Amino acid sequence: MSCTTIAAALLLVIAAVQSAALAQTATPTAADKEKAKAKDAALDAKISSYRCVGTDGKRYYGSSRPAQCANVAVEGLSAQGTVVRRFDAPLTPEQRAARDAEAQKNAEREAEAAIARRDAENAAKVQQRRDQALLQTYSSERDIEFLRQRALADNEKAQQDVERRIAMLKKRQEELSKQAAAIKAGKAPGDSFEQDVKALAYDMQLQERLLESRRKEAESINTKYDAEKRKYLELTKGAQKK
Repeated sequence: MSCTTIAAALLLVIAAVQSAALAQTATPTAADKEKAKAKDAALDAKISSYRCVGTDGKRYYGSSRPAQCANVAVEGLSAQGTVVRRFDAPLTPEQRAARDAEAQKNAEREAEAAIARRDAENAAKVQQRRDQALLQTYSSERDIEFLRQRALADNEKAQQDVERRIAMLKKRQEELSKQAAAIKAGKAPGDSFEQDVKALAYDMQLQERLLESRRKEAESINTKYDAEKRKYLELTKGAQKK
């Protein structure tokens, strides 16, 4: 998967996570909004004065918010002097930037976690399908061994075919070697001698590679059926106990 595709997928997941977060935190109904407004209004009605500690470190009071309280936290006080409501200081540009950066990091982490969960779920579904297919393919360990031996037999036959072909090519090599010796002794080479030598060398190389591939294939067959046997026993272990 390309970096562009991954980035696009990440953005989509981030958007989905952010939308879900907004959906969870948003006020579901107009009635709830009205309740919140009414609660704030009730608290504000109890406020008779405000106080804060200004940026100069001095304490300020006023029946309305003093000008010195513009950029700091403010407390709304009742007539008895108790704190009715607290108002946070407005964020500075740096604080807003830090908040937004942290929110972005959290969204990215959520997106990565969502992708990981999705991948894990998909992997689990794929494994479940494979397990079902395995149980439908084999009814016992004997079935696995039967198919293993059949596959190995087919592979052995294929190896023997290649070996016979190599044996024929070696005979042909002997014939060409005799011709080469005759040519050295002064006999004129045939018209196709050089082409025959090149073609034989190419064919021999090809067959040797094919034989090596067949031998490796035999190892892969055993590896495959060993794995399927282990998985089959794992899947049927509980059923056998019952």
